Amino acid sequence: MKMIDILKQAENLANDEEKLSFLAKFIGDNYDELETRDFIQLLTPLVDITKRMYEHEQNQDTLSDYSTALTKLAEYYIKDEQTWKATPLLEKAEELVRECADSEENAPWKFNTYSQIAECYTTNQRRPMAKKAYQQALLYATSEEDKEDCEYSLNRLENPTLRYDPIEDSEVYLSVIDEVECRLHEELKGEPRHMGFCFRYWSAKRALLAEYGIEWRSPGVMNPRVIFD
Repeated sequence: MKMIDILKQAENLANDEEKLSFLAKFIGDNYDELETRDFIQLLTPLVDITKRMYEHEQNQDTLSDYSTALTKLAEYYIKDEQTWKATPLLEKAEELVRECADSEENAPWKFNTYSQIAECYTTNQRRPMAKKAYQQALLYATSEEDKEDCEYSLNRLENPTLRYDPIEDSEVYLSVIDEVECRLHEELKGEPRHMGFCFRYWSAKRALLAEYGIEWRSPGVMNPRVIFD
């Protein structure tokens, strides 16, 4: 069945609870067969549905559904190289966690949500945001295993395998990188992702960042003894 038909079926259901249940079940039943773009198509209305449900009745269940939809959509935007679209979703998820009262009951949910946010920021190479999210997750860790996982992730951010230009952690870089990556996506969308594409990508990124007055050094420049393809 085509994705458009699934979305139409969901839209024709009587209420948001039924729509949420239908789409969540479809994702669960077909998880292994779905492509990244399929997840984006399914999660986009789920964000709207869970938002309406949360605004109608604010409780832990609706809050959890809304924040999960936000972080999962962000995750798949990053996988699809639409990285700039992830930032506002993750910022909203962080806002929801902050607004939720601190309590022993809420601690596991806060830990999991901050961890999901941090993982997305890490994949998206927004390291300062990732560090802050992991540090927040650490505050709500309820087991030694959770604490060790956070500390391990923080250590990897502090001591990465590959060197990167420190400008990437600066406010000036972070303030423009979403716009730059949106422009990069448009500029390179027709080019095949074959061996050597990273050099084309880095060259275009360096040129665009220069327009914002930022001199950026690529991973190739920062790691001259590493072979990239």
